[in-house]
Amino acid sequence: MASSKSAPMLALPSAGHGQGYGWRKGEDLIDALPYIDSMPADVKKQVDSLIEEEMRRSSRKPADYLADFPPLPGPRFEGHPLLAAEYERVKAGAPMQPLDVSRFRLEAPPQAKRSDLGAWRAALDNASAQLEHQGARIANLELLLKYGDKAWRAQASHAEAAVRALEREVAAARARTQELNQQRKLGQTVAGSELRKAGEEYYALCAKNVQITAACDALEAEVDALKASLGMAAGTAGAAAGSNGTAHAGEGQPPQGGDAMEE
Repeated sequence: MASSKSAPMLALPSAGHGQGYGWRKGEDLIDALPYIDSMPADVKKQVDSLIEEEMRRSSRKPADYLADFPPLPGPRFEGHPLLAAEYERVKAGAPMQPLDVSRFRLEAPPQAKRSDLGAWRAALDNASAQLEHQGARIANLELLLKYGDKAWRAQASHAEAAVRALEREVAAARARTQELNQQRKLGQTVAGSELRKAGEEYYALCAKNVQITAACDALEAEVDALKASLGMAAGTAGAAAGSNGTAHAGEGQPPQGGDAMEE
C-alpha cells in the first residue's frame, strides 16, 4: 500500500475573471460581497495604507486609466462649418474673437472723406439700419409690455412641467437603484450563508481526510509490523524444523561400531 503521509489538504486555486476573459484580460479582478464582508478597523487601516503606498509607487495617473476604455466617438459636424470651426477653436484653447460693434455705431465719415459721396452713402445706409433697428426694439418692447407677462407665465409653466418630469425620472432611477441594492443585498446574504456552509463542509472534509490519512498511516505501520513479525516467526520455525529433521535422521541409523562388534 502506497504511503500518503505527505498528502496536502484539498485546495482550489482562485483566479479572477479578468485573467482570461473580458476587456481587462490579464488583470486580476477583485470579487467581494460588501454587504456581508466585514472589515475590522485595524485591517481597514492596513488596507488603506497599502493602497496609498501603491498609489505613490504607481507611475500611472488617473487620466491614464481612461486608456483602458474604448475611444469615444468623434464629433459630427458635417454640414456645419461654423460649429466645426468653433469646436477646433475650443479644442486648441484659442481665445474667442471679440464682437464687432462697429456696425452699431452711428458716425459720420472721417474728415479725409467728407467730400466722398460713397462714404456719405455708406454712413446714410448705416443710419437707416440703425433707425430700423431702433424701430424693431420699440416694437419688441411694446409686445413685451402687452404679452410679456403671459409669455413668462407660459414659459414658467413649461419649465415647472419639465422639472416635475425630471423629478419623476430621478425618483424612478432612485427606486430602481434601491431595488437593485436590495436584490444585491439579498443575493449576497444568501450567497454568504451558502459560502459559510460550503466553507464549514470543506474544512470538515479536510479534517476528515487528515483523520483518514492518519488512520491509513497507522494501519500501514501495523501491517508492516505484522509482516515483519510473521517473517521472523517463519524464519524461526524453519530453523527449528531443520534442526529437528537432522536429529530424527540420526536416530534411525544404528551405530557402525556396534554392528562390527556383533559380527
